[in-house]
Amino acid sequence: MRTLQLSGFDANGEPQIEVMADGTLRVAFEFMPPSDVDDRRDMGPYHDFDVQMSKAIGVPVTWEDREVFLIDAPKADTIERLITFVSTYRSR
Repeated sequence: MRTLQLSGFDANGEPQIEVMADGTLRVAFEFMPPSDVDDRRDMGPYHDFDVQMSKAIGVPVTWEDREVFLIDAPKADTIERLITFVSTYRSR
């Protein structure tokens, strides 16, 4: 397994991409929604984060757990697109 640290999403706990031996990607966030969101019970703009991520990266995303997202069939550019999506999401 290879791990890529991401930045620009949550200063109190940045997410990471885990590249599994079979090529599956696991995107793990420390906090979802981010730690500085006032009401963490209300997901606000993060309520469909899996759909937003899938649209941005061009492949299906499964929201496995509150902080974990799986990508079973990544394409050659999926990691690059994931890095861009996560690092710029909050600056939109």
